Amino acid sequence: MKRLPLFRSLIGAALLCAGAFTFCAAIAVQTQGQVAFANLYLVNTTSDAVVLGACQNGDPGCSLRDAIQTANAHPGPDGIFFDLPPGSVINLTTALPDITDSVNINGPGADKLTINGNSAFRIFNVTTSGTVNLSGMTLENGTASNDNGGGIQNFNAGTVNVTNCVLRDSANAVVAVDGGGIYNRGGGVINITSCTFFQIPASNNGGGIYNSSTGTITLKDSTLDGCNAAYGGGVYNLGTTSITNTTVTISGALDGGGIYNGGTTNLTNSLVWGDSAHNGGGIFNAGFATMNLTNSTLYFNTTDLENGGGIYNKGTLNVSNSTLDLNVAGSFASGGTLGGGIYNDSQATGSATIKSTIIARSAANCNDQFPSCQSISDVAGSFTSQGFNLIGSRDGSTGFTTVTDITGTSSSPVDPQLDPSGLQINGGPLETVALLSGSPAIDKGTSNGLTGTLITDQRGVGYKRRIDKSSPNATGGDGADIGAFEFGAQIKAVSRKMHGTAGNFSIKLPAIGPKLGVECRTGGNSGIHNVIVTFPTAVTVGSASVTPDPKAPSASGSVSSFSVSGSKVTVNLTGVSNAQRIVITLFSVSDGTNTNNVSVPMGVLLGDSNNNGFVTSTGSPNDVTLTQSKVGQILSGSNFREDVNLNGVINSTDVNLVQSKVGTKLP
Repeated sequence: MKRLPLFRSLIGAALLCAGAFTFCAAIAVQTQGQVAFANLYLVNTTSDAVVLGACQNGDPGCSLRDAIQTANAHPGPDGIFFDLPPGSVINLTTALPDITDSVNINGPGADKLTINGNSAFRIFNVTTSGTVNLSGMTLENGTASNDNGGGIQNFNAGTVNVTNCVLRDSANAVVAVDGGGIYNRGGGVINITSCTFFQIPASNNGGGIYNSSTGTITLKDSTLDGCNAAYGGGVYNLGTTSITNTTVTISGALDGGGIYNGGTTNLTNSLVWGDSAHNGGGIFNAGFATMNLTNSTLYFNTTDLENGGGIYNKGTLNVSNSTLDLNVAGSFASGGTLGGGIYNDSQATGSATIKSTIIARSAANCNDQFPSCQSISDVAGSFTSQGFNLIGSRDGSTGFTTVTDITGTSSSPVDPQLDPSGLQINGGPLETVALLSGSPAIDKGTSNGLTGTLITDQRGVGYKRRIDKSSPNATGGDGADIGAFEFGAQIKAVSRKMHGTAGNFSIKLPAIGPKLGVECRTGGNSGIHNVIVTFPTAVTVGSASVTPDPKAPSASGSVSSFSVSGSKVTVNLTGVSNAQRIVITLFSVSDGTNTNNVSVPMGVLLGDSNNNGFVTSTGSPNDVTLTQSKVGQILSGSNFREDVNLNGVINSTDVNLVQSKVGTKLP
């Protein structure tokens, strides 16, 4: 084989940069933290054929198949990139070559490149014991008939890093025996970041992910949606799995609709909801396994005939600072079933320790949603309480007897007073169930969890775990709220503008609740806006972006720059079109202990003085008459919204500008 010297690879990259900016941007962005490339290969065709020497020489006709073969033949880590039109699809005609050497395969984005196994072939089979990095692509309809890992198999104890990818099955067919999306064989390490697994079925275990007994998987900032298997619809773990800032939803199995754990699983700052099974609708923890839940929410998970709507436990279960709400056991059972929230099978090997956690409303949801359901308790079995728990109905359980536990019975359940709207975007990367202002959980918990002192609630950076409010603390508590959500704990975000010589005025942008902050003042011809996000403590931020409204015609907007000063982050937007709902996202926000993404929604509607999402001239109040009523007033915190043209005074120019926008509204 003709080997490319390193200097030739670098010169080639420089030439590519001269003609393809996006390719070099991909190198700069997606290879951070990866090993240096010995050679770079540029895939420039969607063909699945091999043109001899095309990838080696940088010629046209370099296919993904050829690039993998060429990289395999060259010892040491290489880089494979793509120069293809957005929306390209590579349809496999046979299985791709095994990946036998360390390589970085960097796609342009999951929305720009799809590799389709056509329900006949696995996408990537990693047989090297080295390191493989996969990013920025969609893996669709990968299939391993009578084998494991339809999308990716890590076969030989290598390390595989999967980032910004989508794995999905659109053919509605079983794609593997174990690990429909990803299979990690013994000794292997897989790190999954910012990925989506969608509607992937396996015939046996782990519709989305399977981890073998000596394997290690880290899953963060990801979503498993609609995956199914006999055991562990979303995740099946026999080794060690850590799940952070991740949602497991609408998945199903016989045991463990969302997660089946037969090893050690740590679930932190995550959400398991809408999953279903015979036992353990959300989670099934097998005998001698260990499951640790911290700062997480289990919501509306169900079993059809058996116990443990949220969790069925036979092993060691530790739950702290979490919320288990509206989970149902026996949704179709004609007889009474146990443990809508948690069923601890202490007759087996089950040991369950619970601290500062809400487990409630199982029977209420049973009666409301499933007419034949007769679930009689939120918890069932023998528990060890570390105190500060709120248990709606303790019937059928023992152990919740500490002075700081708040418990009820089936005839007199405790109402935790949670948001009746259920899961909502309340700030942070995932949905949560908020406490209402009168909740008995407020100030009755502790931030000292089973795994150490917590700094934030489930939402992560910007949402303090302990805000000691006016309610009396529980004995020995520190004023934190029970459950995964801290009432009143939120970042502060504003849209700030200068009004002539009158000074700066800011519009609040709530990250939580139904009320959207609407920027009604002009952004000028360039659509310029400035958003300031303030955190409780100093932070660092990796990057910032703005997402235009997909429902608004020709919506636009981008981040021109951002800066961080201690706890304050300033994001400068440009090209923001009118009449849309945008989302500003700060990526990799870290307070030194926790790291996650933070999103702030904002409406943009010029002339919406009364902040209702419409610009009107009729009714009371309406934007035109409201602006007219403020003409001539000195600008202040109570009337600055009417100075829509930002000249520091409210006059007829503002009225005319508002009048010109009558009829516009937010999508």
